[in-house]
Amino acid sequence: MTAPATFPTEAAVRMTASAPIRHMCPVVQEVDNGTITIAWVTDGWTLELHKLRAYLGTFQDREISHEDLTDEIRAELNGHHGINNVTVNTTWDTAGMDIQCSTW
Repeated sequence: MTAPATFPTEAAVRMTASAPIRHMCPVVQEVDNGTITIAWVTDGWTLELHKLRAYLGTFQDREISHEDLTDEIRAELNGHHGINNVTVNTTWDTAGMDIQCSTW
């Protein structure tokens, strides 16, 4: 995957964005639906939100675990062109349980 585009900003703020997310379960043949919350600190740059949403949509047909999806997104965004201190939290309703994955 390729991290979404960034654009310059003079603001020095912590941004938070939440959106629905989905992927294919690698263990059981089913679609997993969840919510993702991404937070980052601007350092002269910020994520372009429409591109971020499109990037998150690229996971919908991919077989990947909740854990790997959460960590992969953090790894791709953290340090990407002026984006720092990225944290990613995902929540899932799967196997009759509420599941949460968090990075730090």
